[in-house]
Amino acid sequence: MRAIVLAEDRTLEARQVPDPEPTEGEVRVRVAACGICGSDIHMRPSEALAPGAIMGHEFAGTIDALGPGVEGFQIGDRVCVFPFRPLEQHDLEVAMSTGLGLGEHAGAYAEWIVVDQEMLWALPEGIDLEHGALVEPLAVALHGLDIGAVEASEACAVIGAGPIGVMTAFALRARGIENIVVIERNERRRRRMQDFGFEAIDLESVHEQTLAKLGAAPAVVLECAGNPAAPNLAIELVAPSGRVVLLGVLEEPVEISQLLLMLKEAQLRASFAYRPGNFDEAIALIAAGKLPAEDLITGREPLERAEEMFAALEDPATNHIKVLLRP
Repeated sequence: MRAIVLAEDRTLEARQVPDPEPTEGEVRVRVAACGICGSDIHMRPSEALAPGAIMGHEFAGTIDALGPGVEGFQIGDRVCVFPFRPLEQHDLEVAMSTGLGLGEHAGAYAEWIVVDQEMLWALPEGIDLEHGALVEPLAVALHGLDIGAVEASEACAVIGAGPIGVMTAFALRARGIENIVVIERNERRRRRMQDFGFEAIDLESVHEQTLAKLGAAPAVVLECAGNPAAPNLAIELVAPSGRVVLLGVLEEPVEISQLLLMLKEAQLRASFAYRPGNFDEAIALIAAGKLPAEDLITGREPLERAEEMFAALEDPATNHIKVLLRP
């Protein structure tokens, strides 16, 4: 099969690799589309990902082969995939050891992928398979809201209008939160959020703008930018006794104002991935049209253009939200 493989020089190469075959309790999924995730971009240069790895974990497709002992699924079923062993409680060791696209288990930048049947989530017929590839990033946003214990009456700020920031804004709206401001320095992304009906502001006089748009300091600030300055900005913006939720990916340590955090008695929380219930909710929201899935897919490209699309997404001026690679 065709797959995108991490080369020795950390570039992404299209190669022919053996077709995967399912064993006991596994199924093979023909990949319809796989989204490029920010974590893939962060992982690519990391030595934690060995050459030869096949990345990709935001995907949907159809089952085309069943291993022995598989029950409840059949060939032709439309599915998206929970890309590590689904648990109700967070366990980083389990997530890393069973995660797809992290080296030990091949990801979905390929024509086919073999997964354990417990990772499968059925997609309703009304959901386009490409839209099914958005279930995973939407679930990330929904779990962030759970971590932040966001209530419908609360004012919220979202820092960053990249893929997770966009998903987070729509997740807030889908849960009935309307008093939202999105903070984004990229003008094109900011205008896009305004086109979606959100209050979106830049960094100029950001404190004053935030207060003006929300009418009060935000009770919850969801940091989705993955920028070193963003966590401290979130602490500055959040209301006394408020919650800051970190969803952005930063590998290096960042400085925060512990004094300001203490004086506000604010809480700093972190969110990693999602839980099974977040997948259920994400599928239901997409099926109900609560997410403008088609508008969020800003690129559909063949596998062979993976290297070019990674470069495009790494550009701070990118206009992309979600790029799908299609075998």
